Amino acid sequence: MNTSTFSGGRMARALRYVPLLFAGLGLGQTAEAQSFLRADGQRIVNASNQEVILNGMNLGNWAVQEGYMMKVGWPGLDGKQTQGKVKKTLYNAGMSDAAVETFYQNYRANFITKPDIDYIASKGFNCIRLPLHYELFLTPSQRAVRNSVMRGTVSYDSYVSQLTGWYNNNQLFTDPNNMAALAMIDNTLAWAQANNMYVVLDMHAVPGSQGTDANIADQIVANDLWNRQINQDVLNRLWSFISTRYKNDSRVAMYDLINEPNNYPNNQKIHDVLQRLITTVRNQGDNHLILVEGNGWGNDYNYMEPFTFPNRSNLVYNSHRYSGTGYEMDNGVNSTGGGANDLRFIGNLRNFRTTHNVPIWIGETGENTDTWMRDAARNLNSVGIGWCHWTYKRFEDRSNPAFMHINPPYVVDGPAGLNQVLTNIRFANCVPNTTVAAVSPNQNGIVNYPGGGNYNGTATSSGPAIGRIYEISSKNGGKALEVSANSTANGGRVQQWTWASAASQKWKLVDAGGGYVRIVNLNSNKSLDIAGPSTADGALTHQWDWLTQDSQYWQILSNGDGTYRILNKFSGKALDVENNSTADGAAVHQWTYGGGDNQRWWFSDQGAARVALAAAGSAADLRLQVYPTTADAELSLHYNAPGTQRLNLRLLDLTGRLIINQADQAVTSGENHLTLPVAALRAGIYLLQVDTPAGQLVRRVVVAHE
Repeated sequence: MNTSTFSGGRMARALRYVPLLFAGLGLGQTAEAQSFLRADGQRIVNASNQEVILNGMNLGNWAVQEGYMMKVGWPGLDGKQTQGKVKKTLYNAGMSDAAVETFYQNYRANFITKPDIDYIASKGFNCIRLPLHYELFLTPSQRAVRNSVMRGTVSYDSYVSQLTGWYNNNQLFTDPNNMAALAMIDNTLAWAQANNMYVVLDMHAVPGSQGTDANIADQIVANDLWNRQINQDVLNRLWSFISTRYKNDSRVAMYDLINEPNNYPNNQKIHDVLQRLITTVRNQGDNHLILVEGNGWGNDYNYMEPFTFPNRSNLVYNSHRYSGTGYEMDNGVNSTGGGANDLRFIGNLRNFRTTHNVPIWIGETGENTDTWMRDAARNLNSVGIGWCHWTYKRFEDRSNPAFMHINPPYVVDGPAGLNQVLTNIRFANCVPNTTVAAVSPNQNGIVNYPGGGNYNGTATSSGPAIGRIYEISSKNGGKALEVSANSTANGGRVQQWTWASAASQKWKLVDAGGGYVRIVNLNSNKSLDIAGPSTADGALTHQWDWLTQDSQYWQILSNGDGTYRILNKFSGKALDVENNSTADGAAVHQWTYGGGDNQRWWFSDQGAARVALAAAGSAADLRLQVYPTTADAELSLHYNAPGTQRLNLRLLDLTGRLIINQADQAVTSGENHLTLPVAALRAGIYLLQVDTPAGQLVRRVVVAHE
């Protein structure tokens, strides 16, 4: 990557903090094919309560141009490199207002088209973030007044006076047919939907400017959003319009009400303006997720914690992560820095998420080396935090940290090259950067749906066929999952070993209901289980008698490459070979899913399992109820038999020693009450085994004497 790309723009402004961004707007039509997203504690979930991690691409430089993305090293005019100064460069070169407006119309038409969105989707992204400029919601005649301020023929105060008049006379946001932003939003939503992608719409440039950073807000006067009531009023009315139009559109993932507030000395003011906007959106009956962006480019959340908002429902906290000289930031998942409400380091993000029980999203990250960006993407995803790469395209004559670069000529070089610019910005003429390999989800094991969900919000099941026997082997080293030393004991260690077709290396898949399976060792008839049971990374796996506990339920989900990830119901963690080892005997434990080959498993079919498995399936399992499971003198069992049959009842201690045996117990169709005497037994934990014609049922019970 050319180091000159770090010289300005986002990297320079982050010398004080690190930026963050996200957004939301909506579209007029109701999309039937997809469910609304909502917050569920620390997760973003769909209608089936399946987790959705939004891994996205920012479409910067489309609606809002920032000088450093237009030409590296461009000094701008009057000390600013804003979109307004880009326009003034063209005015100074002799172009008329109409000619500049025509160029920008064509620029917007060419810069992002459906092939761009198709390409982004092909790389595994499931989200688009669309930065917007409030002026594109003005009519052409209203926008012309603002452009006249850029040209220098109308004063800023005169523009504000006219803006106030439009507001008071209800002439703002009343003519959808003359709002350029709506065509951009509607097209993006349609193109994204065709690719099963969500859209996050971001009010990137707000009325009056949200800080001192001129470029991101196409600023005329710094901090004038906070300092002038009319700008707050206009922004509030704009969000009322957007919410009314898009509140029923489930393709919109989130609203980002104000992008990157920065360098305003009063966080309370930022909080109060955000609260007003949130209230306005909710008063429309709009329950879309709303991104909260703090001061310091979306990183300072003092006085903006969730408990400070009257209605915290469906709030998502946003962070923008950049790193450079003077503000270095590593990508360690436990790394922290600054105060607890400074949301930059991944450890801080995780702690804030846990403390306040809210989802976290990284609205912007990038502008760095391929290695740093790859590590950021993988590590954030490994702890369930979605992110959005900044940005998709920018002008430069070589590879840069954007996804693609646009070759010269540059807009700021004047009118002579503008026709070529309109050609070069088209998808077919843009050049992919090395960044593509660094951050593309489908090249880096990045997961969009860790629980197996989908864009449509429907419950899905993917995995090998139930009722078969499999060799399960790691993609990382090709070694087979096995129970160590051919053990048949509870607690037998699970490891990997070179395939030898041993019974201890073969596993049966038994339907456990609800999209989960039991993974049963052929040698021992015991179930794959998490020791403890634990939810911690690194907790070991072992085998144990079937206890119908969540640590013995597994979900097997396709990775799309012929392998599967195996997720534990109790912990949500993935089956993992310790330390990426390829050695015989390496332990198999659980770890947060990160997509590595040591978490990807091949299933090789070894034939059908026996019709009568040693343990009953889920339907038969429901027939036995033990209540209460703690007994003093007598253990009470209720068995709902499908017909006349005979049962064998056994009680074992945890060493496997038989304590009570009641063989050949006759039961009739319907409810049967059975008892086992336990008054003479020592207090402790025991295993109850009931042999039925459908298989064996096992319960863990407790004997406790008063």
